[in-house]
Formats: sequence, structure tokens, C-alpha cells
Amino acid sequence: MAGSSPATTTMEFSPELAFILTLALRMAITAAFVVSASVITERSGPVIGALIATLPISADPSYVFLALDHDAAFIAEGALASLPINAATIWLALTYVVLAQQHNALISCGAAAAVWLSLAALSQTVHWSLAGGLLANAITFAICLPLHLAFVPRTVTPIVPGRIGSEYEHGTLPPESRRPAFIALGVAFALNGFIVSALTVHLITVLQGKGLPLESAVWVGAFFGPMQVTGRILEFTIGRRFSSRRIGMLSLWLLVGALAVLIALQGEVVLALAFAIVFGCSNGVVTIVRGTVPAELFGRAGYGGTLGSLAAPALFARAVAPFAFAPLAVPETASLGWLLLLMAMAVLSVASFSVAVKKR
Repeated sequence: MAGSSPATTTMEFSPELAFILTLALRMAITAAFVVSASVITERSGPVIGALIATLPISADPSYVFLALDHDAAFIAEGALASLPINAATIWLALTYVVLAQQHNALISCGAAAAVWLSLAALSQTVHWSLAGGLLANAITFAICLPLHLAFVPRTVTPIVPGRIGSEYEHGTLPPESRRPAFIALGVAFALNGFIVSALTVHLITVLQGKGLPLESAVWVGAFFGPMQVTGRILEFTIGRRFSSRRIGMLSLWLLVGALAVLIALQGEVVLALAFAIVFGCSNGVVTIVRGTVPAELFGRAGYGGTLGSLAAPALFARAVAPFAFAPLAVPETASLGWLLLLMAMAVLSVASFSVAVKKR
């Protein structure tokens, strides 16, 4: 018809898909910040690198994303509340550094966490203003800096230049074997990150789809975080008797076992709880293994760059996993096929890790 305007089409997303797309974008941007910081840290030396590594590289994009969903008052209140928490974190770091010189990791970490929790709880009893938050940090620095100089001995850390595999250290892989081992390790960590991200984002709906009511699914899902901490404590206490390669292999096999329990789940709360415990412990240990195994395989030369290069594919996998497994966001989705796919990826992760850590 003459004079009529051309028809226009608009693309609309369901709320679930919009949430997953937004989450994937946020994770990808945050991952880019973290990887960039690790590369800069490696190339800047220990002093400047430490300053860069302790910048709020993940808080900044987080505030941007929060601003898209909340008003200015919410953002201002959150930023203001972070000031006394920052002061509490300084006390946590000092407590750990002082105690770690004479005590094991369990005592040092436990005492530091207790100090942080106590100060964080105390800060909630005060109505903070901007001046008060800044003053709390100034007082903390004024107290902690002299204590640090008094109780923490100064050590000279040698700068180890070079790229991955540039120097051979006793006990590490020979230079000719490092590239295939690095690729295999990157694949193992990326697959593990993909699985963990897909499950944690959709965990409640997956548990509902396996027959648990919403209340039980939320209650079981809440065990994931504490079990991560439990896994790390076990690694620090018992796991130190074994090599990082064995601990890493065990943690990846635990994920396979957790998925097997989840697949067998048919509404039993006990089985769901067992899954959450094994799943959480596995991920807690893997977060440590990601830092210890590269040092054991490739040495300290270029360590920061090695971690950054290994983190890039893993963080990308974490970003795309919720979107790739978007159907799991609906409790009515038949999850068996999706979970079997995750199981296959977990087994492949174990196989790839075994190739990486194989003695040559």
C-alpha cells in the first residue's frame, strides 16, 4: 500500500534468557579485568604488581552492573559500607601474616577469619558516614603499618624474569614437555570451570527438577559455600602430605562423583545433601590446585603470566556456561541429558589433567 511505513520487527527475550545473557556479559567483563591485571602484575615486578593485584578490579565492574539494577541510594549505601569492611580486611591480612610465621595454615586462617568476622559484625552496629569510614581506614593504617614493620621481617624476594618454560627448575617438567602439558591443563581447568558455573547458576532449578521442593533445594544449595571452605581446610591440613598433582586428580574425580550422585537423585534430601557436600569440597580444592599445580609443573619463572594464561579460557568458560545450559533454568526441563553431558565433560577434564601432570 502506497505511503505505508515498512513493517518493523522487535526482538524480545524471555526474563530467564535476559538474565542469563546479562550474567554471561558481566562474568566475561569481570574476567577481562582479572586477566588483564594478572598480565600487568607479571610484567611490572613484585612491588607495582602487588599494588595492581590489590586494586578493586572486580568491585569496579560490579558497581557498574549494580547501578543498572538499583538506584543511586543503594549504590551509595553499598560503597559506604565497604569502607569499614576494607579496614577489617587490613586487620585480617595482618593477623594472618603475623601468625603464619609460627603456626600452620589452619590456625592462621582461622584466627584471621575470626578477626574479620568480629570486626565486620562490630561495624554493622555503627551508622557510618563518609568521614567516619575514611577515619576508620586512616586509624587502621596508622595502627597496622607500625605493627607490620615490627612483627613481619623484611625479606628480599628475587625477581624471576622470563616467560613460561624459559628456565628449568629441578622437579618441574622438561622444557620440551611444557607446551602440551600447559594446553592439557588449560583444557582441564576450563572444563571444570564450565561445569561448576553451569551447575551453580542453575543449581536450585536443577534440584527442583530432580524432585526436591523449593525450600529443600534452597537449603541444600546453601551447603555449597561452606563445603568449599571445608575442602580448602582439608587441603591445607591433610592434603599437604601429598603432591598437588594427586590432590588435583582427587578433586576432579570428586566432581565426577558429585555428578553421579546428582544424576541418581530422585527427590531424596540425603542424596542431595551428599551431592552438595562433595560438589562444594571438590570446587574448594580446585581453587587451590589452580595455583599450586602450575608452580609444580612449570616452576616460578613467569608464574604470574602462567596463571593469567590458564585463567583466561577458564573464565571464558565460566561466562558462557550459564547461557549454553540455559534450558536448565526451568525446573520442568528434563535434566538427564544435560547432566550426562556435564558428566562426560568432567571425565574429559580428569583425562586432560592426567595428561598434563603425567611424569615425563
